[in-house]
Amino acid sequence: MARPFAAERHFSTALFLLLLVFSVRDAAFASPPDLIEAGASQNHFYIEPSYDGTSIALFGSVDSDRLKSETFDLAITIRGPIRPVRVWKKARRAGLWINAHSMTFDGVPNYYAVLSTGPLEEIASLEERKDHEIGVAVLQFPLTASGETKALTNPPEEFRDALIKLKQTSGLFVEDSQAAIQFLGARLFRARVFLPAAAGPGLYRANFYVLQKGSVAGEASAHIRLNKIGIEARLSSAALNHPWLYGVLAVILAAAVGGGASLVFRRA
Repeated sequence: MARPFAAERHFSTALFLLLLVFSVRDAAFASPPDLIEAGASQNHFYIEPSYDGTSIALFGSVDSDRLKSETFDLAITIRGPIRPVRVWKKARRAGLWINAHSMTFDGVPNYYAVLSTGPLEEIASLEERKDHEIGVAVLQFPLTASGETKALTNPPEEFRDALIKLKQTSGLFVEDSQAAIQFLGARLFRARVFLPAAAGPGLYRANFYVLQKGSVAGEASAHIRLNKIGIEARLSSAALNHPWLYGVLAVILAAAVGGGASLVFRRA
């Protein structure tokens, strides 16, 4: 009766050794953990009639041991939704200032923010900032001239500067290097960014960069989506899918409200 138990014991030992070999092999070929892990505390937000903007908490951790205890910086960019934007330039015609020239930018984020642990020009080289579009000054806007289909490689800077100035004045292009990112110990960090109501619904992308000696040593990303709900969503859907009907109904409603108000005040 001892032989079956011995056979089972040898089989169990062989199986254990086999699993151990596969575990060691998988560990040897496994990719190392990412230098930075980051994300948002919430990935979905909803726009209601009373919506006036929302604050988004970002957090993450950096494997500082892999950086050999050398100093490093962080930069976070948030952008979206991407949409075309036409910029007009006025000119004097017959004594009147009218829109005479335009430039259509095809890939403009309606909202863009960059948070960093220091001035961008001090923590990242110009090449790195251009490659990863870290900073308003190095944002790349694909564009075409109005009435043309061929893309322009060297657009007039006045159109680009006017677009950036308009976005900054509206609070839609933001740069913050003053305590925008807070560290909780040597590894953990957190940041907070405010999306104004004018940023609008859509998909936003947050990119996290670990910067060391002016170069990007590691990066991570997260997606955030803003959706309309309730009457806001229904009105937006009607305006998008049935623009003519929406326009007619809007005119009828405005006329009805104006006529009702006129009747009430006349009686008063």
